[in-house]
Amino acid sequence: MVFHGSLARAGKVKSQTPKVDKTEKPKKPKGRAYKRLLYTRRFVNVTLVNGKRKANSNAA
Repeated sequence: MVFHGSLARAGKVKSQTPKVDKTEKPKKPKGRAYKRLLYTRRFVNVTLVNGKRKANSNAA
């Protein structure tokens, strides 16, 4: 098997990044309530960009 780069450097970046503790956030709604939140975010308060609807930026 041919490896891209040596395995000696495996995990280099992860060990270099500073540890940031997790912050307490308010819990997200689950199930139906979360779908409702997505609907309101996407279709109810639509962000208008120069008079046009903003397209889905991460569409495949």
